[in-house]
Amino acid sequence: MMMSSFMPVRLFWGRNCLKDSTYPFNQLGRKALIVTGRHSADISGALKHVQTVLKKAGVSYVHFNQVPENPPLKTVQDAADLCVEENCDFIMGIGGGSPVDAAKAVAVAVFNKMNAHDVYDVRRIQGALPLVAVPLTSGTGTEATPFSVLTDEENGKKAGFGHDSMFPRVSFCDPAYTRTVPPIVTRDTGLDALSHLLEGVFSTKRNVTLYPLIRQGVLDIMQWLEHAMKNGNDLEARARLMMASLWGGILIAQTGTTLQHAIGYPLTVRYGVSHGRANGLVLSAIYRLYYPAVKNALYQVFGPDASSLGGRLDDWLASFELTESLTLSRENISDMVQEVMSARNMANNPISVNPSDIETIYQTFC
Repeated sequence: MMMSSFMPVRLFWGRNCLKDSTYPFNQLGRKALIVTGRHSADISGALKHVQTVLKKAGVSYVHFNQVPENPPLKTVQDAADLCVEENCDFIMGIGGGSPVDAAKAVAVAVFNKMNAHDVYDVRRIQGALPLVAVPLTSGTGTEATPFSVLTDEENGKKAGFGHDSMFPRVSFCDPAYTRTVPPIVTRDTGLDALSHLLEGVFSTKRNVTLYPLIRQGVLDIMQWLEHAMKNGNDLEARARLMMASLWGGILIAQTGTTLQHAIGYPLTVRYGVSHGRANGLVLSAIYRLYYPAVKNALYQVFGPDASSLGGRLDDWLASFELTESLTLSRENISDMVQEVMSARNMANNPISVNPSDIETIYQTFC
């Protein structure tokens, strides 16, 4: 069976990899739009380092710092308008998945002269402005993917889109930037990364050349996540989690995501459940649903440990008490199921998933 991979991102890794960078940013453009959330880029120290290296390269910049969690299309439009108004010719996204995903969407909208609401029509995407990614969390792996996930508030949906031109040109992964991430956000982003890694096995596009990344990433998250939650300054734990997150991004860039992700989007939009927590809530159920179809692949990845991994995941996830204060309304489930069934991620499922399968999972939270 032939397999291929495409990951055209220049990755810089390690302490001070951005601060001490000599990367020629002036080859990307003359003026950057820096896209961030409201506070994290500043608190982490990454914003100051970005501004410093741009000045050294003789590149001017303007700063858009209004990206919220689960960025809506309106935010993308506001940032794109600023980019055009200020004649910016490349983008720098600093933050967790939300700012970097928003930055990707801005890069697409401006390059293709599109309205933000049109970015989902990937047939119209002919390219994107150059993008630099600086992750501040260990979760989405967006620094290594061509995907952006946005919230369409008008239609009450969260959905992703992707195009090869949306890969960052360069990404700077410094684990020290994640030391200020609060424990709950550390937990939720870690669960997102874990989902990506396992979806590298779940997906019908699974790639055996990447199996070693899955094994080590899953084991590292299960070993180090609680350490990072208890002591945010533990750089060993932070580095292990950021590497696992990067590997997860590399994986889903090749394999895509599955029901594991699609089923969480309505929980985020309708109930305000964070993306990573939503993934953690359903992970055990999805694992059991898929297990008969992916058993052999799991053995290739985890060896003899594959038979006990499901139980270990159950116990480990239970320790985080993810279901606390969550109760779904049965009245919403039918609409939620239809949203999931129409998600693009569903094309990668290793089995044919029925609406009743999804309904059964949701009903456990009623």
